Amino acid sequence: MKKFKRILPLVLVALGLFFFGLYYYLKTSVDPGLFDKNDQYIKVYNYKSEKIKPKKAKVKEINLEFIYDDKAVVPDGLTWSEDLRSDIGPYDGGDVILHALLEDGSKIRIPLQKAFHLGPTFSRDLEYNNKLEEKMLPRFPKFSTEYNQNYSFVYFSGMMYVGDTLYQAPETEAVMRFDLKNPKTGKLQTYFEYGYLPEKTNSPVFVKTKKDVSQADMQSFYDDYHNSWKGYWDRGVDPFPKELTSTYPYQFHYYKWFYSDALSNLPLKIDLTGSEFKTTVTRTQLIKPDQNDRMKVRTATKTYTEKNKEEYVQEVLGKLLEFHEINDRAKDEEKYK
Repeated sequence: MKKFKRILPLVLVALGLFFFGLYYYLKTSVDPGLFDKNDQYIKVYNYKSEKIKPKKAKVKEINLEFIYDDKAVVPDGLTWSEDLRSDIGPYDGGDVILHALLEDGSKIRIPLQKAFHLGPTFSRDLEYNNKLEEKMLPRFPKFSTEYNQNYSFVYFSGMMYVGDTLYQAPETEAVMRFDLKNPKTGKLQTYFEYGYLPEKTNSPVFVKTKKDVSQADMQSFYDDYHNSWKGYWDRGVDPFPKELTSTYPYQFHYYKWFYSDALSNLPLKIDLTGSEFKTTVTRTQLIKPDQNDRMKVRTATKTYTEKNKEEYVQEVLGKLLEFHEINDRAKDEEKYK
């Protein structure tokens, strides 16, 4: 009995260490949700984190799209055709979008209103970039940026040539790649998160979300992977927040999970490597939304080359301010009607 009393503390310590080890193993490697009343944890496959290796690509085709409010006055002499769009909405009048085909066959779509920490966007360095402006203006000697300083993303895009290079200018250091299994299809879907490089760990990584999220809501998240025109899940407006257990906290700006490692995932800059001017301009006027959340629009296009470059300066670059004023007036008239 005395011997047992002597070893009892050691036995208790050993049992304590055993159960703590079991608890830690179950919490970190099996299912952290076993000990979490509020959250559920979804298994992540093939997780990998690494420093960003910036990408670049040459532009093969350029299309500038100007979106007009339904009440805005549009240019004369255009031939219109109607269409249904899911990528624009009733409040997008006054927006300008750069659509570009890259040399590898991929396409990018960049709104040109303002810059963000994550794509699709141009780098904030282009907002007031005198050096780039000085290099680009000789391409269009009859164009002045004097009254267009607030629209630098638009006129820089508008002065691009076929063959110019778009290259990433990351505002963060790391990319995390991971797979999730779609319960409906049983197939893995690959996601990309940008942010700070997480600390190395041997523990498995999970996606954490609230326990009261329904299966239907989670399935809509998985289905968006194939249905979204955006190419990413916007966690900034997600009513049911999701995050990786490995993610460095306080990553307020890096809220998107991209569905591919596309060039436009990160802010872009322009390198003037092109020599051919060819730009298609699309005028899109909003009409009304339909019952399926698509927007009925009418569109007209015109392609500009060296042969009608002066027309391009007069009709497009020279009327950037007018385009925004027309749409602002239309919105004001509708607002105070």
